[in-house]
Amino acid sequence: MVKLQSPFVDCDLYSDFYALVRQIPKGMVTTYGNLAKALGDVVAARACGYMLSINPDPVGTPCYKVVKSDGEVGKFTHPLGSEEKTRRLQSDGIVIEDGRIVSFESLCFKDFSSEQPLQKMKEEQGKMASLVSLEDDFSTDEIAAVDVSYDDEFGYGAMVIDRKGDIEIRHRKMECRFPYIPGYLTYREFKFIRELAGDYKGLLLVDGNGYLHPRRIGLASFTGVMLGIPTIGIAKSLLLGRNERNWIYDDLEKSAYMLRKNCVISAGHRISLDSAVSYISEKYHGKYPEILKKAHAETVKLRTVLG
Repeated sequence: MVKLQSPFVDCDLYSDFYALVRQIPKGMVTTYGNLAKALGDVVAARACGYMLSINPDPVGTPCYKVVKSDGEVGKFTHPLGSEEKTRRLQSDGIVIEDGRIVSFESLCFKDFSSEQPLQKMKEEQGKMASLVSLEDDFSTDEIAAVDVSYDDEFGYGAMVIDRKGDIEIRHRKMECRFPYIPGYLTYREFKFIRELAGDYKGLLLVDGNGYLHPRRIGLASFTGVMLGIPTIGIAKSLLLGRNERNWIYDDLEKSAYMLRKNCVISAGHRISLDSAVSYISEKYHGKYPEILKKAHAETVKLRTVLG
């Protein structure tokens, strides 16, 4: 089987974002929300704040020009905090009174030139969702789990494979240039999974959602479709939906099952929700899968050794 390709799984969103900040003209400001919209989805506003907080070039990339949506100057990652941010804005000719920018609306820059990468990813997710199969087509002869943890700009991935008691462990350390954005975990983590599980053919447990996703294509489902393997999503918290006797409904559709507070099961690919829930519940006796715990522990160990 020829594996699918995506032009976005290696996206350097940090560079795309900092390029936007550099477009803000002198004497003008913008907001986190406007930057998120320029990236393609307002849901990225919090991630924009994070990327500004670790800006590696505050001189060339003037993060002081990004303010709150109501014109309040807001915080600044500098020893002098908002006081220094105010000083820099005033040096650009911006008038500030009581911590807010005067004539804010007229000074708020929105006309960014952007390819809107998140919008393109959203479109890709929509196409990929049509390829997800929730029909049972899996074997439990070989089971594996994959997890990724992070330390600043690096990610540490681990995969634990259990072939009927014969355990194999794989590791990967890679640079990560994509922040956490709800609904876009795929574009942060799939490249690690691709490196770890590219030749794997068995059932894979993924630390993330599958069908339970705003566009029905969470990390587990995306992974299954891209690699052509059966997958189950195991999330540590509930991303969306309502809980009715532990079954999670998204609108009117049953999309996941909350086995425990930290164990939300959703079908990924080539497996039904009922089969995924039955398998995980029975194999791990109603607890969070031990093999996923092991994978996570391996990422922590790797981070400690290589971080």
